[in-house]
Amino acid sequence: MGNFYWTNFDYIWKDLDMVLRDWQRLVIEPKKQLASLPNYPHSDCWLDDDGNKLWLRFALAGYAKEHLKIRASKNILRITANGEKEEGVKFVHHGISKKDVDFSLVIDEAFNLKKAETDFVNGLLTITVPRAKDAEIVELM
Repeated sequence: MGNFYWTNFDYIWKDLDMVLRDWQRLVIEPKKQLASLPNYPHSDCWLDDDGNKLWLRFALAGYAKEHLKIRASKNILRITANGEKEEGVKFVHHGISKKDVDFSLVIDEAFNLKKAETDFVNGLLTITVPRAKDAEIVELM
């Protein structure tokens, strides 16, 4: 015979039953809390080493700063950008998109969107969102 071992599968079934019973609370609700970044424009998202700042970066090469709008309300961040249309150009290859951008992100309420800072340099939009004072991460030991 092989190297078999006995285990109690009751705990596995209990966990599976719990997940299936509370699928909405354990799986669906946490997914809703996560900000899902758009496919376009390309983007990066990260936290600083302390976890007290959320960074969002969007590649918006070819968009003018004056055609860019960033709005925040509660925990919703909305970004719009109007692409410039090139009339009368017959492209051999058209790989740089200049379509209009309009998307919203739900940002965790632990971050204070009203204190966010924006920067637009060389086609990169960077948004830095600090953690709310009552949700800051502090060293306890």
